[in-house]
Amino acid sequence: GSAAQGVFAKETFTVRLTNGRVARLPGVLVGCTNSISGDSFRGADGVLGLALSDYSFTSKATNVFGGKFSYCLVDHRSNKNVSNYLIFGSASSSSSSSATKLNATRTTPLDLTLIPPFYAINIIGLSLGDSMLDIPQQVWDATKGGGTILDSGTSLTFLADAAYKAVVSGLERYLVGLKRVRPEGLPIEYCFDTTSGFNESKLPQLMFHFKGGARFEPHRRSYLIDAALGVKCLGFVSAGEPATNVVGNIMQQNYLWEFDLVASTLTFAPSTCL
Repeated sequence: GSAAQGVFAKETFTVRLTNGRVARLPGVLVGCTNSISGDSFRGADGVLGLALSDYSFTSKATNVFGGKFSYCLVDHRSNKNVSNYLIFGSASSSSSSSATKLNATRTTPLDLTLIPPFYAINIIGLSLGDSMLDIPQQVWDATKGGGTILDSGTSLTFLADAAYKAVVSGLERYLVGLKRVRPEGLPIEYCFDTTSGFNESKLPQLMFHFKGGARFEPHRRSYLIDAALGVKCLGFVSAGEPATNVVGNIMQQNYLWEFDLVASTLTFAPSTCL
């Protein structure tokens, strides 16, 4: 993991609005770092945490701009001149029109008190293609040490061991014939040499099933990810057992995610994020 040391202070943030004006957010708690450890902060000028707490930027901004925030993350392989976006308040019409498939919008409950300060979602199962995976229900039950959060601050997707084994074994069947490799410095177990080429469309569609019927279908490049030149990896890490499952930001890419903290709902749809 990574850690930072320093001092805290309350500061006033000035933010630009979509209409070109500016607004001020007073009393935001800011950390000023004098030492760091780990790799997470390398190359970054700062970290904007989106967790929900009394002192977070999210709480301050949503109190002012209407209880909602949304983001859309481009493919992690995108050119550096392509930006993600983060909006507090209702998503602008420009971000939710031609770029987003509105007919594919799904909404599911968001539990803000189950695993604070994180955003808990009610996953009840995973499927590959037309087949539901055999995963014990306690994996998804937060009252039994499981449960799932959607986290923009974690890159890979972490699954409790029973879910992890079911997913990677199901996907590995479609990668036979590719040489297993182990890139240095990566926590990922299943990586493959793809220098001879691999058609990712051969992989079955992974699907996250929510209580109530909503389904999230990540893009295949979001779970068979580019780790190095000629190397692709299954973008999952075992979190042990029991464990909280984490849907990381690579799995979320090229989707618009809107968090409604008043209605306690999560709305999502495929998007180019442009």
